[in-house]
Amino acid sequence: MDVDQAQALTAPLTAAERDQVELAAAAAGKTVDDYLRDGIPAAARDPFAAALERAADTIAGRGDEIRHDYATD
Repeated sequence: MDVDQAQALTAPLTAAERDQVELAAAAAGKTVDDYLRDGIPAAARDPFAAALERAADTIAGRGDEIRHDYATD
């Protein structure tokens, strides 16, 4: 990956988000940079997130078949 692409991947964190990341990194025994460097690719490969994306696509493709008018007792 070239440096220009890496720059595009950066995103600012709020103070609260930074605090959460710092706590999680400390609990894992890593620096914030190492924690993010390890965590971001792992999140991108997350099979649960991929399954949710596929489910959302399936639901979107079948929107006319989804009922919201179920009777309740």
